[in-house]
Amino acid sequence: MNKKFATKLHWIVPGIIMIIGILLLFYENFSDVTEHPADDWSRALTIGETELNQLPPVKVTENGDFIFTRFEDGKLATTTLGKDFTVKKEKTYNIPVNKWTQVYQKENTIIYFDFKNIYDEDRNMLVSDVEKFYPLETTTLYVKDHVLYQLSPETKTSEKLMEIDLDKLDIIPQENEEGVNLLTYTSDPTGVDVTLQQHANEKLTTVYQSRINVDPGKAVNDIAFALDGQTLTLLLQEELQSTQGGNPEFFNYFLLTSITNPNAQTLNQLTFEDPAGQNSLKEVSDVVLTFRNGKPTILFHANGQTQTQFNDSTTFNIYSAEISESGTTKTERRSNTPEISTKPQWINEEIIAWVDLDGDDHKIKVSSSDIKTVDSLIKYTQDDWLQALGKTFGMITSSFFGIAFAVIWFIWPILFVVFMYIFRNRIADRDPVWYFYTGIGLYAVAALIWKDRFFLDTIYTKAPSYLTFTGSSYVYMILFAIIAFWLTMHTKKANDWAGTVRISYFVGLHILLLTIFFGPYII
Repeated sequence: MNKKFATKLHWIVPGIIMIIGILLLFYENFSDVTEHPADDWSRALTIGETELNQLPPVKVTENGDFIFTRFEDGKLATTTLGKDFTVKKEKTYNIPVNKWTQVYQKENTIIYFDFKNIYDEDRNMLVSDVEKFYPLETTTLYVKDHVLYQLSPETKTSEKLMEIDLDKLDIIPQENEEGVNLLTYTSDPTGVDVTLQQHANEKLTTVYQSRINVDPGKAVNDIAFALDGQTLTLLLQEELQSTQGGNPEFFNYFLLTSITNPNAQTLNQLTFEDPAGQNSLKEVSDVVLTFRNGKPTILFHANGQTQTQFNDSTTFNIYSAEISESGTTKTERRSNTPEISTKPQWINEEIIAWVDLDGDDHKIKVSSSDIKTVDSLIKYTQDDWLQALGKTFGMITSSFFGIAFAVIWFIWPILFVVFMYIFRNRIADRDPVWYFYTGIGLYAVAALIWKDRFFLDTIYTKAPSYLTFTGSSYVYMILFAIIAFWLTMHTKKANDWAGTVRISYFVGLHILLLTIFFGPYII
């Protein structure tokens, strides 16, 4: 072996091992950052950007293309996505928008509301002094002077539906193949009165009325509903305000009933287990309730577990949950991004869309059960690499806290060396064989006795399987000790190091290697 090379082995070999450890860490982090939300669901495909935290309903054309409405440079824009998820067309309209703007768009017809008046695509005012605007699938509704109207996108004419006072009633409109469903409700401290009406063939019919009791101290914040034939399902989001000034608690209740028998109803509290973690999902909102294969299913955003970030194990992602008649839920994650995912909607039974809040320009994304098609279009982006690099750098930086946890290991050889130099300095200078072995022996005994001071439970819950198999802590401690011992003995011959230096090198290298491999998962 080249003599010059041999004298540098003491840092070349550890350097190579540490590089391997860092590359393995980066690989794990890159896999976490680009992880699928579920085994049967694709990653997120970005199809455009929007300035506002809004996503108007995505329209499906006759040939199966999808039209997304966006907000770009203060103007309205659309992106047409083909069935193969590729962008076919982008168009910008000379229509000013801001955070209050609501839009109805279908093919070449556009109707928008600027929080005061309603206009068409040519910026002609259709209705003035509007209180509320509701864009639906094929039509629009609005409230003016305490009256609810239907505005036809084709004829631009209005039809009176009912009188309504928005100060006293909340209204949730929804459209299906049978017509427009209108759920109105008013709440008081003891409950909520719910009325469901259907508008079809220019006639408004009341099909369901009921009073739902609410627990004392709770208030209904929002209601979502879905109607499938004669079956009605309601989801109530309630808030319990703390009397001690603390944070409020939020609850979700589910009701499944028949509109022909409104008294046969049971209210069940829902919990949504995090499919990627050990706890329940928090802060459920943006709820879209529908029926899938005859079963109530909700799409929503909530705070749950993710591995896409450093030092922050939760963020808001999109989830879906199938609800049984008894109120049990089966929850699936449908997005897995580091940004806050919000405004979810179904495009069809296999595709969802949402908005990721990302600085000034938010991202419109889709994901699908058609994993093969979507994933083939997804390229690893600069953001993916930077996210993985940032997470790796942060974990390496925090890993050195492991040295502090290992103080109880290396304090004993330090005390031994100090004792020898103060009280037995001649022996230390002579460097007998037992001097070196006593120093590293004290370290080895301390490491075995106080192994759990370094190998915390967090390591076994966070680290990959190649670091956490049965007996892994002993395997790696012994393996790194063999490497450190071999290099230490080599330096005695090649570098003529004294016993004190060799003790320091052995202890330091052993802790450093453990820190590089296990330290990132300590905190």
